[in-house]
Amino acid sequence: MALTQSQFVSAVAERAELSKADAKRALAALDEIVLEELGNAQKVRIGGLVQLSVRVKPAQKARKGRNPATGEEITIAAKPASVDLRARPLARAKGALPSLQKARRRLAA
Repeated sequence: MALTQSQFVSAVAERAELSKADAKRALAALDEIVLEELGNAQKVRIGGLVQLSVRVKPAQKARKGRNPATGEEITIAAKPASVDLRARPLARAKGALPSLQKARRRLAA
């Protein structure tokens, strides 16, 4: 089950020995800083856990394709350029992953 926002605030408050209100304000400030930097197209590294970066996806031209169900030839519409957000896990996050067996058991439950 996913960690809820209030559970996350409680956990941060407990570990940092802060009040819940202080922890909530600190996390809100983190949100504001991250969103501001992403809005300026800057990379953001959150601790040793994740790196967020903005990338521009180029436009795609219209192209011919094939309907796999019928084999009919179709035209796939063009797509305009867009902005995308990438999240890359860093070494500490990768190191915290469970073993394959443990992950399968937890995800199956």
